[in-house]
Amino acid sequence: MREQIEDFASRVVAGMGDRLESIAYYPHPFTNGGLIIVPKDDVKFIPDLMSEVYQRNPPPIMLYFLRRSELFQLSATGVFGWTMPLEEKPHLPYWLKNRGIVLYGRDIRDEIELPHDPSSFLEIHLQRIKHCIRNWVLEQLSRKNHKAIVKEMERQVKYLMATALLSKHGEWEYSADVVPERFARCFDNTKANGIWTELLALTRNAEGLDEAEARLYAYDAVWLFEQFLLQIGGIDDASHN
Repeated sequence: MREQIEDFASRVVAGMGDRLESIAYYPHPFTNGGLIIVPKDDVKFIPDLMSEVYQRNPPPIMLYFLRRSELFQLSATGVFGWTMPLEEKPHLPYWLKNRGIVLYGRDIRDEIELPHDPSSFLEIHLQRIKHCIRNWVLEQLSRKNHKAIVKEMERQVKYLMATALLSKHGEWEYSADVVPERFARCFDNTKANGIWTELLALTRNAEGLDEAEARLYAYDAVWLFEQFLLQIGGIDDASHN
């Protein structure tokens, strides 16, 4: 994927570099990462520039188009978008600033200010996800996309765990695979950790199911997801952490 991203950035620079101030890549533990594309100040109408960029066939990553004066939006507390395919904030600025790579032009990493107080991130994440994911589930059920629901419920629970670690402990640098273990050590919530174990078992057994079985698994996964939402809203730090 990294090679695809760099090839895409090269195509953008070759055709549009005179209108760009910077292109920076950021990794992300739950997605393929993405690019921050910074137009020059004399670019008056960014939607036209965006259209040209997308015509160069980007890989499956997120693209952010922000002027230098707008870079603060990446770190602003409370700025969350839709959670599908997956909302990369609030982790994005941490990975961009500390592990990002400049692919073209000005190095913007020093201009990224990290949030001073991440304590509200979990609450904001919960508010957004309750609306967005419930709507997404209804859409997928109508399409009979049951196996995708099971898989997505696992990912969304993991990412909620990651936001809890960031919100309560300021921790951001870890792979998605280690998040559940770290969450279990940091938070004293036996029910939440038990729900995760049940959801993981569903995900592992979902492949190879027929349509009727997959439908039942999807409903079970959504129910476990809703139970996890109830638990994570009141998590406490583990006494031994």
